[in-house]
Amino acid sequence: MASLLSNGFQWALGAGAQFLKAQLQRFLVRLLWTIVLVVLLSVLLTAIWLAMDKADYSPVGTSREVAVTTKQWLKSSGIIKILKDALLQIATMLPSYEPLTVGNLLKHRDRLAGMNYLLQACFNFAIDVFSKEPLAVQQNAQMVIQCDGPPIEFRSGNGDCEISVYLLYEKIQYDIRERTAEMHLVRLSSRKEPLSVGDLLRVRSSLQSWGVLSEELGGCLVFAVQEFAKEPICVQDNAHMVVDCGGWVLKFASGSGENNINVYDVQEGIIHYRVRISGLWASTVRFFHGKKDHVYTRPGKPLQLE
Repeated sequence: MASLLSNGFQWALGAGAQFLKAQLQRFLVRLLWTIVLVVLLSVLLTAIWLAMDKADYSPVGTSREVAVTTKQWLKSSGIIKILKDALLQIATMLPSYEPLTVGNLLKHRDRLAGMNYLLQACFNFAIDVFSKEPLAVQQNAQMVIQCDGPPIEFRSGNGDCEISVYLLYEKIQYDIRERTAEMHLVRLSSRKEPLSVGDLLRVRSSLQSWGVLSEELGGCLVFAVQEFAKEPICVQDNAHMVVDCGGWVLKFASGSGENNINVYDVQEGIIHYRVRISGLWASTVRFFHGKKDHVYTRPGKPLQLE
């Protein structure tokens, strides 16, 4: 319990710090571009003033006056055109993303009603999947929707989860890639992974490569692999496993998930593996395999994959 509270407190502090950092960064970027635009506008007005100031209104004649004034006006128009092009170039470099929230996605989708059915379908798909993402992901993601026409970009927080919504072989795809270890672990703990010995090893390796595999969670996954590999095939192909260790909960499922397996640690150094079988056939097969419904490790016994 203490470990769970500690992890939750650390996560809350990290999330708060990331939010403040994102807000400060956004403010500084806006301030910088505001200063740049003010300077350019000042240069533009100065150029126009100088061009108009140089107009020759000498009493030589009306025709000469018009010619000189026209010449200066054309010169100032050239300067204006150059500055206009420069401003347009800068505008293309400015961040053009929209705020990423479910509400804002709904607003953009509603604007497409009766206009672009394909893009509207992409928005519907994006909203349906994104709304199921953990709150920590929704508040720290970058989404690009490109189904028909130019890409539309949305962003929240630091954009530590990159989401792409696009068409592939006439099917709408939703791809997401985590850029930080925290986001990877948050998403992993919020969804069900496929359940097999290979999937358990894959998740363990993934957490280890991200550097977020704690000793407690790593030990539980090793013990889960060792015991699950001994289960009959009829159990492995129809099971639901929950690994609750080190303050994190990981879920796995195969088939209909009728056989429940829980792997957890309640005391330091002791890991439990408890099985609740559904159905007479699976119970009979486990009985003849000599499998127990509850096994646990010994305190201090190191766990290693063979």
